[in-house]
Amino acid sequence: MPTNLKLLILFLFLINSSCYVGYSSGDELSEANWLDSKNTLKVWALADIQPKSREHEEAFEFAIEDINNNVPNIDLAIVAGDIVNKAKEHKFDWYIETRDNSYIKEWYEIIGNHDLISDKGKLFREKLREEVNYSIVKDNILFIFMSDSERGKSTVISDETFEWWKDLVVNNQDKIIVVTTHAPLEDSGIPFSSFEDRKVINSKRFTEVLRDYNVDIWLSGHLHLPHGIMNNIVEKDKFNGALFVHISSIRPEIMGIKDSESRVLTFACGSDKVLIQSRNHEKSSFAPNQDRIFQLSKKYECKSETSAK
Repeated sequence: MPTNLKLLILFLFLINSSCYVGYSSGDELSEANWLDSKNTLKVWALADIQPKSREHEEAFEFAIEDINNNVPNIDLAIVAGDIVNKAKEHKFDWYIETRDNSYIKEWYEIIGNHDLISDKGKLFREKLREEVNYSIVKDNILFIFMSDSERGKSTVISDETFEWWKDLVVNNQDKIIVVTTHAPLEDSGIPFSSFEDRKVINSKRFTEVLRDYNVDIWLSGHLHLPHGIMNNIVEKDKFNGALFVHISSIRPEIMGIKDSESRVLTFACGSDKVLIQSRNHEKSSFAPNQDRIFQLSKKYECKSETSAK
């Protein structure tokens, strides 16, 4: 990350605004039984593990330990790319060994730009998943995953993959839809998402669809921004209320000023709300002032098993 960008992030972090739009009240937090594991779907969303040192590896190992010891009943984990810093076999083996120490059995990863360095995604496909653009259905929630397809700092998604995504969105409007890409969409409102190397290239293809069809949540990483920075979660009325959620890096950043962070999303059966929490793994705690409740397009119906498409 360029030094001037690091300094800007540091400045934003230090002035960290607490005036989040849509702060959740105590009444909202009690509307649904978020702790009832039999009637919730809990998702651990993480990104940008990409260790460059043993200290960075330890950050992911400690995050796994933190979740194992302190955050029960997670049903699935989503990794929004940049699993490794450079594609080396021993790095992927380390990731898999560490991941498999988790009690979480369902893991869904995508390729980020660093996962393409050296081998264009060959090891990712061999070690983790042959299909890098895929979807799964959990009850009435459709999760769509799209990987980076070309090397470079921006996220490139092919027109073929876009058409596949569009078809899924158009034909599943009866479901809650959650999309994961490595970089955010341009015009999402996420900080720096207008920068060429910080966004999905030709995002307009996607946003034009979002004007006419519901996508509830769009998850992305890539920016390594602390969750405390304003506008790291943005709700866009012009895109049918789509919620753009930035996932900070598991890797600590900015000389230790930015801690290892991730998010936990909880869907409660019968509720049309989602609870989004920020997890600080170095402190082994959630940030209570960042608990947010958002409106979904429909109620979560917990009634069936996960199926793949």
